[in-house]
Amino acid sequence: MGRELKRKQAKRDGKNVKEVQKQKQEVENNTVTLNKLIILVIFMVLFFCVLYLITGLFITKDIKWFSKNNSSNEESTSIENKILANESLKQSEEEYYVYFYNPDKEDSSASSVVNSLEDKVYRVDLSSDFNSGYIGESSGVVKKIEDLKVSNPTVIKIESGEIVAFYNGTSEIEKLR
Repeated sequence: MGRELKRKQAKRDGKNVKEVQKQKQEVENNTVTLNKLIILVIFMVLFFCVLYLITGLFITKDIKWFSKNNSSNEESTSIENKILANESLKQSEEEYYVYFYNPDKEDSSASSVVNSLEDKVYRVDLSSDFNSGYIGESSGVVKKIEDLKVSNPTVIKIESGEIVAFYNGTSEIEKLR
């Protein structure tokens, strides 16, 4: 529609041409503003999603897309049950075992016996510097955890927060079967 036709149409409708043009511009501006707002919101959502993924993948490592899932259930149980030697008597179960071992020199037969135990088993890594104060000539059953000395491998049985059995060496651990 040409300019002259618009003017004539507005005159027939009893409106001013400038008012009609202003109304059309306002409607167009409102739709453009709404479109810009929607696009801005979409970009912000995408930005925060990408930021979350980057943070989760590389900084906090909560998201593990690129890691291989080759760990067995046995390995994950071992990791979950690792404690420090000074926490041996402080666990919540009434009856449990604590397995003292050095992962660099771990005996497979002792590990298989420990893994077959029906009670809860906590593991203490003797190669850790935090546990080095508990390594030495085997002390046997003691009343206080500070007096405990173990060698690789050792299993102790705890009942009600006290050591009730002490198995030192592979031959004694195999008696648990």
